Amino acid sequence: MSAAQLLLQEARAELRAGLRSGIVGLVFVGLAGYLLMCLTNADYVQQMGGTDIARNAPSLIYLMSTGCMFFLFFAWAWVFAQPLLRDRQADLHEVVLSLPICLPALLWGRFIGAALVSALLASALIVGFIAAPVLGWLGLVPAGSIAALPWRALLFAWGWLLLPAGTGIGALYYLITLRTRSVAGAFGLSALLMLLWMFAVVVLKGGDINPLLAAVLDPSLFTFAHTRIEAWTPLQKSTALLPMTPGFLLNRAVWGVLPLALLAWALHGVRRESLVLEKAAPRAAVPAVAITRTPAVRRSLAPVAASHWRIALWLETRWQLHQLARSRGWWAGMSVLAAMCVLSAFVHGIWHADGPLLPRPDLLLPLLKDATYLVIAFLIAALVGWVSRRDQVDGFDSMFDALPAPIWLRPFARALAVIATTVLLSLLPGAAAVLVTALALPAALDLGDALLYQLLVMAPPLLELGLLSFVVHALCRRAGVAYSVSMLLTFILVVNHELGMADYPLYQVGIPVHLQLSGLTGWAPWRAYLLALDGYKLALGALLVAAAVLALPRGVDSRLRQRAGQLGKRLRGPVGVLASVALLGLLGLGTLLNAQLIGRGGYRPLALIQREDAAWERRWLADAGAYTVAGGDLRLQLDPAAERLQGEWTLQGVRAASGSLHAELPTGFALQHATVDDRSVSAEVADAHLVVPLGACAARDTGCTVRLQWSLAPNIWSAEGQPPWLGHAGVWLRAQDAAPRLGLDPDRVLRSAGERRRYGLNEVVVLPPDAASVASDAIAPRGTWRWSLQGGATSPAVTHGQTQGPLTFAVAWAANPHQTLVGPLRIAHDRQRADSASGIGADVQAMQACVQRRLGYVGVVQEIAQWPRGLGEPRLLGTTLILPEAPSWDVADLGVGRSLRRARIGSALARQALVSAADLRQGQSAAWLGDGVAGALGLLCVGDVDGLAALQQALIRASDTTARALADSDVPVDALSLARSSGWAQHYAALAALDWTARQRPQDFDSLTRQLAARVPLADVLAAHAGPQAAADQLGAPLASQLSLQRDRAGTRIAASRWRWHGGGWKRVTDSVPRYRLLTRRDGVVRLQPAPSSYPRYPPNSDGLLIDAWPSYQRNPQQVLLHPDKVNAPPP
Repeated sequence: MSAAQLLLQEARAELRAGLRSGIVGLVFVGLAGYLLMCLTNADYVQQMGGTDIARNAPSLIYLMSTGCMFFLFFAWAWVFAQPLLRDRQADLHEVVLSLPICLPALLWGRFIGAALVSALLASALIVGFIAAPVLGWLGLVPAGSIAALPWRALLFAWGWLLLPAGTGIGALYYLITLRTRSVAGAFGLSALLMLLWMFAVVVLKGGDINPLLAAVLDPSLFTFAHTRIEAWTPLQKSTALLPMTPGFLLNRAVWGVLPLALLAWALHGVRRESLVLEKAAPRAAVPAVAITRTPAVRRSLAPVAASHWRIALWLETRWQLHQLARSRGWWAGMSVLAAMCVLSAFVHGIWHADGPLLPRPDLLLPLLKDATYLVIAFLIAALVGWVSRRDQVDGFDSMFDALPAPIWLRPFARALAVIATTVLLSLLPGAAAVLVTALALPAALDLGDALLYQLLVMAPPLLELGLLSFVVHALCRRAGVAYSVSMLLTFILVVNHELGMADYPLYQVGIPVHLQLSGLTGWAPWRAYLLALDGYKLALGALLVAAAVLALPRGVDSRLRQRAGQLGKRLRGPVGVLASVALLGLLGLGTLLNAQLIGRGGYRPLALIQREDAAWERRWLADAGAYTVAGGDLRLQLDPAAERLQGEWTLQGVRAASGSLHAELPTGFALQHATVDDRSVSAEVADAHLVVPLGACAARDTGCTVRLQWSLAPNIWSAEGQPPWLGHAGVWLRAQDAAPRLGLDPDRVLRSAGERRRYGLNEVVVLPPDAASVASDAIAPRGTWRWSLQGGATSPAVTHGQTQGPLTFAVAWAANPHQTLVGPLRIAHDRQRADSASGIGADVQAMQACVQRRLGYVGVVQEIAQWPRGLGEPRLLGTTLILPEAPSWDVADLGVGRSLRRARIGSALARQALVSAADLRQGQSAAWLGDGVAGALGLLCVGDVDGLAALQQALIRASDTTARALADSDVPVDALSLARSSGWAQHYAALAALDWTARQRPQDFDSLTRQLAARVPLADVLAAHAGPQAAADQLGAPLASQLSLQRDRAGTRIAASRWRWHGGGWKRVTDSVPRYRLLTRRDGVVRLQPAPSSYPRYPPNSDGLLIDAWPSYQRNPQQVLLHPDKVNAPPP
């Protein structure tokens, strides 16, 4: 037989063996089915950046093709190890290798056959997308959400993403198996590839260190694809191919061509002896005396009188752990993982692009959990397979089955070994956080927090994943199928964790609990919830262990009667006890969790929220009418022990054009009584909305007097991880958390055309009139207001206030208060942040002076309150400036982080001043003033205080954030006037309004806000101030620009490229007038001056930041700082 014939024969034989193994069918059904299931989930598609595009768009094809390689890494490891191990497992390797055949042809043929099998495995994703139209035919997805098959994208994904990776990485698996002669080598390499992926994604990409190196080092190319796609518009996501940049081609060469070259070199020099002869294990030296010594004769042991199976269980568990500890691969993997954890902590903490950040435990622990969870999950799945299959040798099973030991002994020992190693792996990120905190911020070191977080948050879901893989290996006798199923399940559950597909905690198997750890609240808000949920997860793990023992076959008799008898015997022993206790725990804790999450946690799935908003829009939007209120008195009574609040609100001078007073309700609201002019009325509460019929007094000049009484129970067990604002640790109360917001909330109007069709709404989005909308950042519009808060046992004193503007306030009471005085400012914080308080106080004073100078007025700040992370954004509410821990208290007092913090503080101060002066309602175009002008003032104040270089860095970060927000928006991007108060608008509006804001004087802002307070529409006011075309550009669809400087001996020329958002993508604009501005800084103030499109020579003394006068966000602010130093001077 010729070498070519041998090669083809071995390739066909290997292909047939792979098809018979069952792994191809399993992966095709599992991976393709999982893909189709994901495409039916609208939340999944949105999380993948699929808003406003088809569910089989090219961008989703690229992300799924590269993302699913995490699972394929392990499947490919098994496929490429089998050609070299199949003969060895049958003890036929010596016979095969002694045949007079061409060894390289034999090995190449088997590799080619394995490569064909790997190509079939990768094709499962392509087949899944090809079958996507079936979802539309079956009505499983909304009509029109599946487009025509993008064949170019499918062929590109298979030919450039999947096939090169499978072949190249398969060559590495083949090489390592040649070296180690064990499947453990291939799986070890797959774990190493996962760590390399983690380094590329978490360290290089997450830390913005080197995009090219990140793209090259990531074997899956997911880093490159995600970086490109997150900046694409919906139009690009629907049509474009991934660009073949140098990074893309270099990655394909490193992971596709180079491994094949190494394999060719290795197979050219391979010898039969190296594949047949075993390596001798090292032997310990034996003293000569011991060799000649005659062993002592011992008497026979006494008969065994009793069986000590508990001791045997301990000895078996210790043996399993000892085998693991003897493995050099285990220690190497642990060392690499620990080093990656430490490096990730530095990159995402101290060296963060928005930092430097202070590495406190409440910041580092969640960060490291997110960064390492995926890798640790796959390592545990592989480890479980190794433990379960370690002694699976022909004949051993029969020997063990013949032993008098109970059937549960060895499975229980394996499960205990898996539990111990899982807990150890889960502690590694915590140890890294402790080390980094000890090195960088010793005062914040807290071993207890690190240990509790890893044991209570990270370890239980990892145990679920590990024990689920344990059950798979007990059910599947064939190792290849078991490995594939366990890896596929791990992949599915981990992806659910990354994308949040399952939002109900009881369904989140293998997903860590969502919580916002805070230095203010500590563990108090989460203690009961964590104990219950962790108990539920541990009970599920115990049930999985019992199920594994019940499913484990014993003996060769496979008749149903024999198996049923074995099952009954096992249930009458410790296995049955374990299963019974686990079931009782699941039922009891599941019932408790369900009641608490729905009753006291306010859990509602997204579909229910959208359905309520649609019902709200159908019922109340058409009835919306203007309303006014003269003022009133709000009294709140807290009962922290019962975790309840009582409220009474007297509203005076209420007038409503519709004859009814509308209000949006906070979570947990229960109306007790409502009166109008001292007569009881039947108020309607539905869909988190309150409607009070006013009667004839609604049209009187004096209006009505309305009195509302209610009780409120805040969310305590939050499925989303939001901390409660009321608890034993303290109170962090905003007005909107405790009382209704008068008016209708435009943010509740559904924006997506698909969602509107689904719930029977008109596709045209119509917002409530401005005069009928809720007040911006307040619960009631301008009036004469008084409020008081009685704190019960926590603070028997009454906190009160009064205002002549919109009604808003914030109150912070902590169980262990710490305060710092910076001038007239009182700063409330936890004990670990005393060092940061003085810097924050200085930032607030600097921003107050800047906003006062630019606006002419600024709100009074009496208290700065550290706010628990997850409870809101920086806002000045009344006289209290609330600053959430993330990111205001997490950054150090230097670098880009401090400049960004000052920008946020300046924006909050400017927002309160503008919103209060304009009596702004949250209606059309409100985002332009509240987010745009206020955000631009915050950026300009950074330039005033820190200089143009700091302003440029702030603009760079804001531009990057805006690009991602526009690309990843969960609602279709439309005109700024129709945008929600949160989302892409709050990032884009500040950059688009920068030029206009920098040109205004204090008297201009005063005139603007006076007209808005007189209820003149904002669009008309802006048109009067800036002109109709400028107002249309400011309030219309997003605009983008890119400036370029071309310098030579003749001088400097400025060129601009401009785009407008249209139809889900950027369309180039060619008819706009090129106008540029130069931001310069003199005497501590950033000023704006016109900039010509060209200079005859390089301008001296022209240090400044060039911006486009067009109201757009600039894509490249890093390239338009003129003459910052001599390095950027023109050539001589």
